[in-house]
Amino acid sequence: HRWETEIACNWKAFWENYSECLHCPGVHPELCDLVPIYGKGIMGPTEALGWTPESAPPASSLRDGAMTWTMDGKPCGPVFAGLTPQELAVGFGFATLWPSAYVVAHLDYVRAVRIVPVAPERTRLVAEWYFTAETLAQPGFDAAHVASFAKMVIEQDGAASEGNQRGMRSPAFKAARLMPEEYEIYRFQHWVRTEMEALP
Repeated sequence: HRWETEIACNWKAFWENYSECLHCPGVHPELCDLVPIYGKGIMGPTEALGWTPESAPPASSLRDGAMTWTMDGKPCGPVFAGLTPQELAVGFGFATLWPSAYVVAHLDYVRAVRIVPVAPERTRLVAEWYFTAETLAQPGFDAAHVASFAKMVIEQDGAASEGNQRGMRSPAFKAARLMPEEYEIYRFQHWVRTEMEALP
């Protein structure tokens, strides 16, 4: 399954939004319901207030009864073979490939999103969902329905990124310091600077 959209922001604005979850409680109510830790504005348990290395990891990253990123949290087909109990409990994993893509492995499908700069303030997002042959062969299987949850989240992120872009154009805009929760934005900005400085 494939879906494309264009958003009115620079590609770096989209990546910066992707790289933090401070916006999650106000922008992604459905995602915060599915992944409760996002509702705290953080991306993982090690960012939680009071966390120590001795803290027990949560039993699952997803809400009780949910296994994957679908509207009802239920798998769309057979779960991938060979997953460990920990991988099943976490339910998903992200791989970030700056500057052009991120991949999310769920326990029942894989999603890849490409970030394509089109103009200084235009970015195309190309999302693709990959399913096993067994999943696709199920009677009545609807890839668009499975994709609808992540599509909604991507659209919400796009709207937030567009708002950030408009804010950066404002005469009132001033650069500010990053918050500790924005460590991934710092890593991304450092990566961009390093790549730019390496150009001839």
